[in-house]
Amino acid sequence: MSSVGYYRYKTTADELKIINFSKDGVLAGTKTVSPIDICEGFRILKYLDSNGQYRFYPFNKYWESKDKPTLLGKSSKIIESILNSQSSESNIGYKNDRTISLVAESVSQDQLTLLSEIYTSSRVYLYIGTTEDEAKDWLEVDIKGDNLNRLRKRKFTKVSIDVILPEWYSIRMM
Repeated sequence: MSSVGYYRYKTTADELKIINFSKDGVLAGTKTVSPIDICEGFRILKYLDSNGQYRFYPFNKYWESKDKPTLLGKSSKIIESILNSQSSESNIGYKNDRTISLVAESVSQDQLTLLSEIYTSSRVYLYIGTTEDEAKDWLEVDIKGDNLNRLRKRKFTKVSIDVILPEWYSIRMM
């Protein structure tokens, strides 16, 4: 290992796993990986935490998508005949903002502490791939949420996050 920079280590684990990092044969640090069950249909977010590590978190398969179209404007057109003219204006098109609402249930206080860093993360990605884990399988997104980072009394809670997708292109008149 060199002495400059960060090291990325990706692993899959079925149970609690401690990963040791060595430098010149000497233990330089350890990290604990605690896996979370992921079922088919779950949506996965990847985000950069305050330690410069990417964290992954699954949200259940019951997500919804919403559109927020904004009219770009209208243009006037010449009416040639009252009998067969349909309108005096034409719609130019819409700008559309698409949002996906995700929910994670049974989030413990320990998981919530780690997940709450997603609200201030500079990089958040939504997994859009099928089986691979390459750059093309992740879509950079913005998020809004309830910003919950500590539970008052309960041991588990539900976390809701709105994922704002990049510009959704629609048909526009030229």
